[in-house]
Amino acid sequence: MIFEMRHSDLGSLFPKDAQLTPIAGDFTFLEGPIWHPTNHFLVFSDIAASKQYRWEAENGLSLFRVPSNQANGNAFDREGRVITCEHAASQVSRIDHNGKRVTPIATHFRGKALNSPNDIICDSKGRIWFTDPSYGRTRADLGDIRAQEMDVQGVYRIDPDGTLHLVADDFDQPNGLCMSQDERQLFINDSPGGHIRVFDVMEDGSLAGGKVWANLTGDSPWVPDGMKTTTTDHILCNGPAGVHIFNKDAVCLGVILLPEKSTNFCFGGDDLQSLFITASTRLYRIETLLTGLPMV
Repeated sequence: MIFEMRHSDLGSLFPKDAQLTPIAGDFTFLEGPIWHPTNHFLVFSDIAASKQYRWEAENGLSLFRVPSNQANGNAFDREGRVITCEHAASQVSRIDHNGKRVTPIATHFRGKALNSPNDIICDSKGRIWFTDPSYGRTRADLGDIRAQEMDVQGVYRIDPDGTLHLVADDFDQPNGLCMSQDERQLFINDSPGGHIRVFDVMEDGSLAGGKVWANLTGDSPWVPDGMKTTTTDHILCNGPAGVHIFNKDAVCLGVILLPEKSTNFCFGGDDLQSLFITASTRLYRIETLLTGLPMV
């Protein structure tokens, strides 16, 4: 069984013969998959091994960058370059020339080093949004154990001119984030809280609101992590037992069950309907009838 059905609508979101298929394995702790919609390749991180990989259907797996400063979340900027959250270096970097050139673009805020940037997205205006929990400073397998300089575990925005703004400071440990299709709302989950919050995005890039939009429930101890939006305004979020699928009204329709802790995912393939899931030691794929939003 690969689904936990919580609503009859879940059945319309997947082919009847949908299968969860491992396509690469023998990793340590995977995270941050992103799909380039025109060049058709996947980039993802192995945090504990401090490596980033590239995967293509025709050519399979290759190294993208090593060492990666225990990179976690990834995104593409508006020019198609990889931007990465680095746990061990407490920074956000821009990576180009196929992993050979690394440029830090966010390291400190008001004179204090960031905690350990975790997940990251880029909007159509070229603004970059990322979460900054403390995990990379408290777990040796995910970063470098050291004292925290920041007073908060915040959410930040990098504007196209390079300025860094703290846009939310009332999270316990902010983790995954995604935007609505019209970019008027920003969804951010809080791992210890077990919930997703929703904010209104103002014209100047500030946030308003922040109410709890949905709770992730289940018997598994896994917590909210990566999130993505679809063209039908469904929101998918890692949580207990696997990937939780919510409709636009915050109703959980069901869960894609994973055999190991799932951390993140992205839509890919020619039609952006293949869901690539990073789950600890393996990379999985499942075909869906949902369509993800292009990352570039």
